[in-house]
Amino acid sequence: MFAKLKSLIEGAYARFMPTFWLAMKPQYQWAFGIAIVVTLWLLTGVFRFGGHASDSAAAQAKTATTIPSVRVAALTAVLRNATIVVQGRTQALHAVDVRAEVEGVVKALHFEKGDRVKKDEVLCEIKLNDRGAKAAQAQAQVAQAGKELQVAQDLYKEGFRSKTQMAQAQATYEAAKAGAATMDIQLANTRIRAPFDGVVDDRYVDVGDYMRVGDKCAMVIAPEPFLAVGTLSEQQVGQVSVGDKATATLVTGETVQGHVRFVADHADETTRTFRVEVELPNPDSKLRDGVSADIRIPVRKINAQKISPGILVLDDNGAVGVRTVANGIVHFMPIHIISDGPEGMWVGGLPQHVSVITVGQEFVTNGERVKAVPDKPGAAL
Repeated sequence: MFAKLKSLIEGAYARFMPTFWLAMKPQYQWAFGIAIVVTLWLLTGVFRFGGHASDSAAAQAKTATTIPSVRVAALTAVLRNATIVVQGRTQALHAVDVRAEVEGVVKALHFEKGDRVKKDEVLCEIKLNDRGAKAAQAQAQVAQAGKELQVAQDLYKEGFRSKTQMAQAQATYEAAKAGAATMDIQLANTRIRAPFDGVVDDRYVDVGDYMRVGDKCAMVIAPEPFLAVGTLSEQQVGQVSVGDKATATLVTGETVQGHVRFVADHADETTRTFRVEVELPNPDSKLRDGVSADIRIPVRKINAQKISPGILVLDDNGAVGVRTVANGIVHFMPIHIISDGPEGMWVGGLPQHVSVITVGQEFVTNGERVKAVPDKPGAAL
């Protein structure tokens, strides 16, 4: 079978190959055959690679004609107050727990929580018990000692009393007066009074309760002035001085203008921060103790531009900045935020005049060539 197949192949080979080819020796036929196959393979590769080169050139030409467009806004820096922002809370400047100075049963309360009271107005009244009788006794002793002193003085003038007896009578009279004054104080202390004008924020006793010395009757808060209290870092504390203007924006939405009242000289040992107090006016008693507040303290003037937070981007290292265009090339520029509020964001770190990308900054990269199209005025805000 194989002999027959070989005979057929050799017959076909002799029939189709040219005479000059058949006249060559077999080894030359193999050599020329291989050379022809390699040549054809190389020619096929040239045409294919040439096609790819043509496609690449066409793609490059197409890319060169499709430079991306971005919208830009021209910004000019202006002088702006740099502001330190501190998280804090409101606090009453004067808030006192009024306490008993004598013991006894509560006889009457002259206030309710939320009442306004004047200085020296009675808050709690304690029963007198025998204090009234003791006060009357002390006054009688004063009268008796006074009469004895008068007699001693008259006898001393006539020579019937010595200087020592005269001094003893004087001492007895003074001791009686001191005892009477002590009892008067005891009587006065049975009526616990407000230390200053303010608002009763809490009460701790009811009628019939027994109060010991030092027990609390009520808490009184002075409504004005109020404080906004926060802490400054080691880097910030040197920029703030007593008397600097400040603003407190409360979580309730209120904004109050005030001034720095106190800056600590000693840092907290745990946090390494310094206490700062801002004094706030409170004529209408609207401020409440313990409300969260953002304290803003302007410290100096620096060049800044006003932008919209929506145009901010991050670079590969996570730095916050904006993308700008100069001579048709995109550049990333880091910024630092000076202030951020309803009126817009103010940032520093940019040149005096700069073109900032307002639309398309997410689709271009640093160093890329772009076509800058001016945006409408105010687009960066």
